[in-house]
Amino acid sequence: MHFAILDRRLRALGHSYGALPAHGGLWQAAEATAGDVLARLAVVPMVLEARALDVSPATIARFESVGDAQSARLLARILRDEINHVAIGVRWFRAGCATTGVAPAEHWRVLVDRYFAGVIKPPFNDSARAAAGLTKDFYAGLAR
Repeated sequence: MHFAILDRRLRALGHSYGALPAHGGLWQAAEATAGDVLARLAVVPMVLEARALDVSPATIARFESVGDAQSARLLARILRDEINHVAIGVRWFRAGCATTGVAPAEHWRVLVDRYFAGVIKPPFNDSARAAAGLTKDFYAGLAR
């Protein structure tokens, strides 16, 4: 759904999805974590989608500052959805950790170190992360 929203907006602005360079981080994460469901949960919703929580407010503000209220509204909608995505990932990650008897925050850090090639970096949208259940005890120690 997010792709469709962004694709429609880009087309309305005379552009197309894929016309600009992009990274393949989500695909790379899916490949790297294919054999470990907890690793997939640690990296995709709890790192990649959580990063969207961090960068979206500033991006929304930039669109508003140039008078593009429609793009800002679309990104605000996606931000609300991403909070839910991260929350679902956190819930299932915690459940998996409970089943295997490992401490969630510590195990998350081990998995991120093993499977995520990127950098966990501030600034963090602590309030959105907290709303999703992703508390500072998970990510604060990894910030570089």
